[in-house]
Amino acid sequence: MKLNLYNIALTGLLITGIFNQVAIADEGAKLFKACEACHSIGAGRRIGPDLKGITKRRTNDWLVRFIQSPAAVLKSGDADAKAIFKEFNNVPMPDNALTTDQVNLILAHIDGGKGGAAEVDPKLALMQHRIDSLIATNSQQDILAGYDLFTGKRRLENGGAACIACHNATYNNISKGGNLAKDLTKAYSLLGGFTGIKGLIGSPPFPSMAQTYKNKPVTDEENAYLQLFLKSTDAQNPATPIIAKAWLVYPAFLLSLFIAFVIAAIWFKRKRLSVNHDIITRQMRYSK
Repeated sequence: MKLNLYNIALTGLLITGIFNQVAIADEGAKLFKACEACHSIGAGRRIGPDLKGITKRRTNDWLVRFIQSPAAVLKSGDADAKAIFKEFNNVPMPDNALTTDQVNLILAHIDGGKGGAAEVDPKLALMQHRIDSLIATNSQQDILAGYDLFTGKRRLENGGAACIACHNATYNNISKGGNLAKDLTKAYSLLGGFTGIKGLIGSPPFPSMAQTYKNKPVTDEENAYLQLFLKSTDAQNPATPIIAKAWLVYPAFLLSLFIAFVIAAIWFKRKRLSVNHDIITRQMRYSK
């Protein structure tokens, strides 16, 4: 009887342990979703490194500190952080408001993770085939479709903001984009090609961008058009361009010249005539 009770208790503990492991794995997988834009687990480099085996290459303490605040670790002069930053085109990893426990859940997921990509829903297979075809064909028409989406000439299907509101991308020597966020002219090279751009647009890792598109995501087809457009801007500009915002600079320069001229004219008049000149002239006129 005692042996049966012992077996029952042991079985219960094992089942509880299994359920706990499944719950931990599920929680880690959910948290890792925010990382997928830049990282895979065994599926190769993206914007950042492939994380397969990372827990064997770095200590837990270092990983927790770096995942929570890569900027702080980099600023401290850490050699590994500086090497990673340089290897991945000096693209900064944003800080993450994660607790130590949450980071460890992500690390546990990475240890047991399979690849970096989710299984393709059969219902989406046809769309995926179309997107693959768009990328492979790389036609001028599709590049222009990406240009129209980037500049807002064509509205995004779900009503999200056009990229040009915050970003510039120099195309055909024209730079009329926003400067609130990073210039994307060389994004194709900096982010590691199509995969990096796709991940950045599909799962934005930056808080402001994530909030902007939270309920208005860019569709996969629109994502593909934008990828093609940014590849084209990259090819057109072998070196990182100096944004020539003549449309803003020239009027500002002319306005500055005008203001300087007005100030100089006023100052010259005041310097040429005495302070009391008007008073004396008026008195002489009335005294006649």
